Amino acid sequence: MLTVAVVLGLGLYADFGQLGDELASFRWELFPLALAFTALNYLLRFWRWQWYLDRVDVHVPWGGSLAIFAAGLTMTITPAKLGELLKCALLHRSYGVPVRRSAPVVLAERVTDASGVVVLALVGGAGTRSWPLLVAAFVGVVGVVAVVRSPLLERFAFFGEATEASRALLRTPLLVGMTLLSAVSWFCECLAAYVCVRGLGLNLSLADTVVAFSLGSLAGAASFLPGGLGVAEASMIGLIRVLGNTSRAAAAAATLLIRLATLWFAVALGLIGLAVESRVAARAQPVRRSSMR
Repeated sequence: MLTVAVVLGLGLYADFGQLGDELASFRWELFPLALAFTALNYLLRFWRWQWYLDRVDVHVPWGGSLAIFAAGLTMTITPAKLGELLKCALLHRSYGVPVRRSAPVVLAERVTDASGVVVLALVGGAGTRSWPLLVAAFVGVVGVVAVVRSPLLERFAFFGEATEASRALLRTPLLVGMTLLSAVSWFCECLAAYVCVRGLGLNLSLADTVVAFSLGSLAGAASFLPGGLGVAEASMIGLIRVLGNTSRAAAAAATLLIRLATLWFAVALGLIGLAVESRVAARAQPVRRSSMR
């Protein structure tokens, strides 16, 4: 319902006729390239997922791990992607991994996603008037890391190994390395956004596209709305209009294409991954029961 409301809002803001004309003028042969850049982002994030699992002593076959990681992409539309804790439930169901051991992996993913996007925004927006907002976002990320690594969490002893695992995954060297990896992976999505912008013929540089996409994504995550719907789109449209001096219809069309190539492509891949993982898990159940007997 929220998605429908956002699409209707875009149409009313830009005028449905003009928005349709902009979309019709898009070079659709470039859209697969945008999807390819987005897919590369997910491959890099899957490598990070595997690395984190190894660090908390969780060893899962690559095929099963990939299916679980892909299934988690269905939760991209949850507030701040916190629904990706689904991956922990699937690890427990299929491989008996305690949730308290795998949950810190999802936490570390979210923290390094945020820090990586902030790094991208800082690099893309260097020298612009948006730096106070970027610095504030970075301070927020540092604050989350400080809380996780502080003695404050000792009060929550019932989480058992989760707090210790969180600290292990957010140690400074690993945090810096994974932040840089996240920045590279999210830059792939910025390239996907840039393909959408260029396909419409908009006068928006790669650096400006990085700023528009990064700040729009951060605003959507900070809103805690499902998928940042409404807030992310409004932010991207406003930034594209200001940075690229574009019309309402062109900015709305670019934003719609960007969200299709990033957010909704992730959900589509996630549904496929969830179907595959569920089928594999269903086949494995009789084998586990027979082995237990």
